[in-house]
Amino acid sequence: MTVRVTLPEGGTDQYMRFGDSYFEHGDGSLHVIRTGAKEPYCYAPGAWSEVHGDERKHKKRRFWG
Repeated sequence: MTVRVTLPEGGTDQYMRFGDSYFEHGDGSLHVIRTGAKEPYCYAPGAWSEVHGDERKHKKRRFWG
C-alpha cells in the first residue's frame, strides 16, 4: 500500500512499496515503516500535517510463563 505524507508547506512524500505502513506516536511524531528497510523513516512533530495509507497498529508483546 502507498503511504502519502503531506508536509506543512504543501508538498508530499510518497512511499510506494508493497507493505509500507505508518505509525503515529502520541507525541505527534510519525514513523513510516518500509518493507525491507532496517529503520523506519521518521518525521518530527510539526514536520508533517496529514498522512494517508495503511496504519500499523502498535502491538505490545506479552510473554506467558
